[in-house]
Amino acid sequence: MQIDKTDLGDAVTRLKLAGRLDINGAAMAEIPISLAAKNCQRLVIDMSDVSYVSSLGVRHLVMAAKTLGRTGGKLVLFSVTEPVAEVLQTMAITDIIPMAATETAALDLA
Repeated sequence: MQIDKTDLGDAVTRLKLAGRLDINGAAMAEIPISLAAKNCQRLVIDMSDVSYVSSLGVRHLVMAAKTLGRTGGKLVLFSVTEPVAEVLQTMAITDIIPMAATETAALDLA
């Protein structure tokens, strides 16, 4: 799992995840996702290079969304691959974490 963080200003952070958000990838992503959620108001995550997400990976995303929600912030995923989108929709995670097609759309939702 590769994770790139960019601060976009106005308390907005973008994370780009690449790889599999399986048990190993989720372990690598847990701290960066958690820290980003604690240190910004709006978090957008580029999922275009994530080919798989496990329940543990979903847990980290949900925990980040809840952390942001407690302070009025929001997490939005964008450019989600079809296999990952299917998992998130099946688990009804899209009710908690919105998905957008593009970064611009994600920023509008966040």
